[in-house]
Amino acid sequence: MTRLVLINGAPGSGKSTIAHALAQDRPMTLALDIDGIKHSLGCWEEDPLASGLHARRLTLALANEQLHAGFDVVIGQYLARTPFIEDLERLAERHGARFCEFVLNLDAAALARRLAERASNPDRLEHAFNNRLVGPEDADALVQTIEPLRQCRSRACWVDAAGSLSATLGILRAALEESTP
Repeated sequence: MTRLVLINGAPGSGKSTIAHALAQDRPMTLALDIDGIKHSLGCWEEDPLASGLHARRLTLALANEQLHAGFDVVIGQYLARTPFIEDLERLAERHGARFCEFVLNLDAAALARRLAERASNPDRLEHAFNNRLVGPEDADALVQTIEPLRQCRSRACWVDAAGSLSATLGILRAALEESTP
């Protein structure tokens, strides 16, 4: 059965790295990076909000084609509100794919450390831009914005991401394996 896997979490929690690694586990799995798509749009920084919304539409279109072809999709994205999550869930349902929703959970202190590390050594283009928007001082607010998902997305699997990225990846791989029919 094909899967649409969402890795949610605050900026700096390791979503994109984990999504890319998970995609390497199964042939033809597509790791979609919405920020990467947004940053591929010409002059995106002139209207980041419109660019971000268009990147989400493009993500849905790419995921639709991928699922239609019978291949998995893994998306890493910070989503504090539910509409796009619900769009992804409906898309998976339309294709008879399994929707697997994970939230990488970090406390504010751990997130602040990760954001500080990323700011001092950005390893991707979008990090350089995003570091201007959020920093270690925003960690508490970021943790609080995602917390309401515990109530409204009760089927999401919250994963302790305080350990290394490889440890978190191992937890996610095990959870995906357990949920495979």
